[in-house]
Amino acid sequence: MNLLPGTQRITADLAVGTSGKPIRVFAVHLVSGASDSTLIFLNGTSTANTAYCQVDGVANEGVTLNFAGGMRFPAGCFADVDANINYATVVYTEEF
Repeated sequence: MNLLPGTQRITADLAVGTSGKPIRVFAVHLVSGASDSTLIFLNGTSTANTAYCQVDGVANEGVTLNFAGGMRFPAGCFADVDANINYATVVYTEEF
C-alpha cells in the first residue's frame, strides 16, 4: 500500500486521484455555500456507480469527516457534488 497521502480540492464532479485506480480516503472537509450541500463518494469512475458514502453540509458552514484506517474504493473514487457546495478537500492515497 502507498502510504503517502495527498489532497485534492473538489468544486465539481470528478475522480479523486487517478480515475479507476484503487483509492483510500482518510478524511474530507466540506464547506457549503448559501444552502445545504451534499457530496457523495462512489466506487468507480462516474455517477452511475455504487455510492459508498454521503457527506451532508449545512449552509455557510464546514463539516469534517474522518475515516479511521481510511475508506477503500477498489474501482476508483468518484466525487458527485451538488450545486450548493463551495468546496471540499479530500485527503487520500492511491493504492497500487
